[in-house]
Amino acid sequence: MGARETRRADVVSPLRDLEGSPFVHVVNLSSEPLGKLHSWLPHDFVGETVVFLPDACPGKSPLPTGVAALTRQADWRRFAVSDCGCGMRLMRSSVPSGGVTQSRWDELAARLQSNKGRLGDLGGGNHFLDALEPYDSGPMHFLVHTGSRHESGHVDALVDRPDAFDAEFDRVVSWAEENRRQIHREIEAVFGRCELVLDLPHNTYERLADGGAIIRKGSVHLRPGALSIIPSHMSGDVVLVRATDRVAETLFSMSHGTGRRMSRGDCKPLADRFDFAELRRQVLMPTCLADASLRTEGPYAYRELDECLALIDGYVTEESRFAVVAYMGHL
Repeated sequence: MGARETRRADVVSPLRDLEGSPFVHVVNLSSEPLGKLHSWLPHDFVGETVVFLPDACPGKSPLPTGVAALTRQADWRRFAVSDCGCGMRLMRSSVPSGGVTQSRWDELAARLQSNKGRLGDLGGGNHFLDALEPYDSGPMHFLVHTGSRHESGHVDALVDRPDAFDAEFDRVVSWAEENRRQIHREIEAVFGRCELVLDLPHNTYERLADGGAIIRKGSVHLRPGALSIIPSHMSGDVVLVRATDRVAETLFSMSHGTGRRMSRGDCKPLADRFDFAELRRQVLMPTCLADASLRTEGPYAYRELDECLALIDGYVTEESRFAVVAYMGHL
């Protein structure tokens, strides 16, 4: 049966009928056509509602990134694996504009490098630490995005043992939060005391009373009035947003970023032509960070912020906007 594409949550569309099961309904707040979104879902996933947010894109996990999915499928846990508890932590410092210098940024990078394999390790992939300067008045902020890395693998083998899965998943989510907390301490060791603004995981699940769940893959659990942070790319703006009542229409879920516009493999030809020297003139980076480490994470790999914000207009309001003045990742 065909599905009519919609862009707003006030008109939801049937996505598909799985052998007599109820229709899966899609809320499409992405810029992608419905057919492409359909192709990203696992063929054996049975859900009631799937919300595709502006950062929706396929990845290595069973569900695409940038989705919230309501399901009562008995074996739903096997769709909730991969980088459990990954999240973002925003901190407000007392450092004035211009206070993030090369020497201090290098010192912080060295501290995080020394934590490799233990708490306080930034990790790789698209995980990063940004120094942010608000466009309005105010001090520097720091934003860390990191996950559970190898810890998350302990969950995968437990998908057929619900009680053990849930206990291990909770442990890994707590570990990931403690890892961000340790990075917070390392930042304070270099830049002084920082106030916590928010810490929100975006790879989680919410169990329902009837045995089902809402799986959030690359999406934040957000209630009306609550704050969340949406970054774009290493030289793009970052925005602090507040949820409106309409977030109820998205399973109380929101984007954790703008999402990839291309796969890591497709980045390589663009990386060959990209001016990383100019990027370093715009954004401070650790001296130890080689251009080769940035090839799959350059600005060309991600969608722009404003095009994504237009898709969630009415679901969040913009509170503050920041420019990225310093970046580190792939340490």
